Amino acid sequence: MKRETILIVNLPPHLSDYCRHELGSDNQGRIILKRGHDIGKHIYSHVSVSDLPIRANAMVNPVTFIIPVTAANRYALVARFLYVSRWGEEKIRDYIETEFNQRMRLLFESGYRKKYTQKEIIESILDAYNIKNTAISYEAIKKSDYRSKKRTRKIIFDDIKRVDD
Repeated sequence: MKRETILIVNLPPHLSDYCRHELGSDNQGRIILKRGHDIGKHIYSHVSVSDLPIRANAMVNPVTFIIPVTAANRYALVARFLYVSRWGEEKIRDYIETEFNQRMRLLFESGYRKKYTQKEIIESILDAYNIKNTAISYEAIKKSDYRSKKRTRKIIFDDIKRVDD
């Protein structure tokens, strides 16, 4: 019997939906980890192997990733146990959150240039990325836009201040 090559990581729902959109998933909703994508490369870089099963950390939002078997990882996937340390999970979450925020910033900039409202942009993002439209996910996307606007206002102020100097 072939043991499945899965990796479970704790991710907030909007980030798991984002990963599912970016990396793809199987018919059970498990995300297929691809080394050809930056997110996949980052997650791969935090995967460790052990000869014995590692006790899993408590997870609020477990997300299952499928790791395709290749010639390079065949032995590790068949004969060993995969895990990500708690610190590794934090770094993965931070990286995916950063990727998500960058993508949202670009989408908002494009949407505002085309004269769409913030609500229209948020709803289209939720729909396109198949992110469940909950208050939490709506606010996460809105917060991303708020932070981007705050940085832009600081840049504008610094620019205005330089003119007076």
